[in-house]
Amino acid sequence: TLFILIIIFTMDVFMMIRRQKLTLFVDAKETSSVMEVKKIIEGITKVPTSNMRLMVDATKQPMDDDNQILSDCGLSGTVAKAYSPALLYLCYRKTGNENEWEPIDVTEL
Repeated sequence: TLFILIIIFTMDVFMMIRRQKLTLFVDAKETSSVMEVKKIIEGITKVPTSNMRLMVDATKQPMDDDNQILSDCGLSGTVAKAYSPALLYLCYRKTGNENEWEPIDVTEL
């Protein structure tokens, strides 16, 4: 008799999120959604998730689909480790304009 055991586990994704002088270190599971990460940020910054946009540094692509999971955005535990987190940029919606976002603005460390 042959038994096959498949172990599926999700790794933690470590992220450094930057905006102006703000730097946050956050971790989540590879299977976490973009919205889940935004909720973590909202808990710290008190800015509503609807006014946030995250962008991956490596691709400069906005993570606009809140239901997309981190691994589908190219963020996995194999590339975003605790000692080398993935860099994400946080941009806020421009005041008074629902369709415009502020540009990436990060103060050098």
